[in-house]
Amino acid sequence: MCGLLCIGASTGTSAASAQSLSLHDAVQAALSSPQAQAAAAQTEGARGQLKQAGLGPNPRLFLQSEDWRPWDDDFDFGSQTENYAFLSQTLETAGKRGKRVSLGRARVAEAEAREQIARFTLAAHVAGVYYNTVVLRRVAGLLEQDMHTVDEMVRYDQLRVNEGAMRGVDLLRMKIEHDRLLLALRSAERDAAQAQLELLKQMGRAPSTQPLELTDRIDQAAGLAVIAPVPVDQVLAQRADLQELRAAVSAAEADLAVQRSLRVPNLDLVGGYKRNGAFNTGYSALQLDLPFRNRNQGEIERAQAAVQYARSSLAAAELRVRAEVAQSEESYRQERDIVEHVLPDMRSNAQQNLALLTEAYRLGGVDLLRFLDAERTAFDVEVSALRTVADFRQAALRLQLSYGEQP
Repeated sequence: MCGLLCIGASTGTSAASAQSLSLHDAVQAALSSPQAQAAAAQTEGARGQLKQAGLGPNPRLFLQSEDWRPWDDDFDFGSQTENYAFLSQTLETAGKRGKRVSLGRARVAEAEAREQIARFTLAAHVAGVYYNTVVLRRVAGLLEQDMHTVDEMVRYDQLRVNEGAMRGVDLLRMKIEHDRLLLALRSAERDAAQAQLELLKQMGRAPSTQPLELTDRIDQAAGLAVIAPVPVDQVLAQRADLQELRAAVSAAEADLAVQRSLRVPNLDLVGGYKRNGAFNTGYSALQLDLPFRNRNQGEIERAQAAVQYARSSLAAAELRVRAEVAQSEESYRQERDIVEHVLPDMRSNAQQNLALLTEAYRLGGVDLLRFLDAERTAFDVEVSALRTVADFRQAALRLQLSYGEQP
């Protein structure tokens, strides 16, 4: 059985027939997928709302004619009617337009933060599925190599049985082990194929059975870069979810300002021309609502509650982020310690034990059961080591996300 650090990421698929895919390429594909484009479209929608918020009300044109009597034979339109042509313009008071713009800017900031969260989430999902696919393929590769070893042992034992140097029951036991490994191999290959389909789904690509050569290796533990700690204050400043909540506080405060400004009625100025019988005259008017009953009290109370909710949500999220960072740093430290100090000795001991018992079995020094036990132990150790490195990779991903950094 080959060691953890010397098996490639693919499992018997020809590199010439497989499409190469690095983790970077997979993440970039996801960030240009329809799901990422949908998040970007929401941001563009918020920018459109901001543009609309800065526009003032349009003037209105009124054309009016009164006192028509077309059924009267003595009716004269020019001297017996009153005709109007005038414009009306609403003047916004209490700085309503500026307050709407402030609200629009805060909502754009919210949308941009949500878009960044969506991009980070996509990248993290793709990275997690990518590493899971690599692990499953590696498990299949280990099983396939075990199959080759058992095939050799079956042929060797068959020769010994034919020569009368070995019991047939031991050969039968080895054939059973061969069938067990074959079943496990087919199951691992199925799981790896399903993992590739999941990877394509996360990348926003159509399902395909064309093999992918995943070029990033999960098992090069010695070459894994150390993630430097980030000060908590910097984390609080750069986390996209906290940026969204801070923008939500700004939006809630801006909305409260808008609602308060609506207590003050706007002014409608009207001016124009009036034809009064045979006379040409001017016309002007001023219109406004009288805020006797409705002073927007309900919306102001709603906006005040929204401000309190947004501030409380931000405070709770900051506490949660501090806890997440501490947990992620501790998990990363422990996983790295295992990868660097526990795995090498564990793997080395299992490989040495297997090598010794394999040679002893060939020489007839140990029975079949001890050989099979050593082989399964070595396989289990390899799979455990592989999954441990995968756990370390996941811990590193969680740490990067907790720092507010894109994986």
